[in-house]
Amino acid sequence: MIGNFEARIPSGPLDRKWTSHKDHSRLVSPNNRRKFEIIIVGSGLAGGSAAATLGELGYRVKCFCYQDSPRRAHSIAAQGGINAAKNYQNDGDSVYRLFYDTIKGGDFRSREANVYRLAEVSSNIIDQCVAQGVPFAREYGGLLANRSFGGAQVSRTFYALASNSCSAVIKRFVAKSPPARCKCFPKPKCSML
Repeated sequence: MIGNFEARIPSGPLDRKWTSHKDHSRLVSPNNRRKFEIIIVGSGLAGGSAAATLGELGYRVKCFCYQDSPRRAHSIAAQGGINAAKNYQNDGDSVYRLFYDTIKGGDFRSREANVYRLAEVSSNIIDQCVAQGVPFAREYGGLLANRSFGGAQVSRTFYALASNSCSAVIKRFVAKSPPARCKCFPKPKCSML
């Protein structure tokens, strides 16, 4: 029999759950980071970025990917983009509006606290991807280009110019990860575990 899945969502009001949890969490000293082993499932833009960043911080990271190689992740074939509540177009976008659209798009089956946290950090995720070299499309003025996509009422989808450039970024994440601290397990190796 399968046990109950405990989501471990913090208590409190929806807009303060994760912020309060983050404010009261204990920090990990740089000397103690090597004692922790972090497992990441997926090696696309999100997984590759997380593995590279956590490996650079000193954690021991194991990154499991579904494909034969991390370079064959689905981020390479993605056509849509990433939604973020940056409100570049001054069309009234907000964290709450992104939260509501995401909950509604998931047929109201999502965990509200987790979706709200995603909406809160969405603009920071875009900024981190830009800093790590994800080639998002830009307008003539230099701002990131965005568009309305997937039924959203506002323009909040940030997208890359060409999907093959995401391949170069994923290769860079794999190369950037310290090999002593970051191990990648492609599908053939996962079946042996």
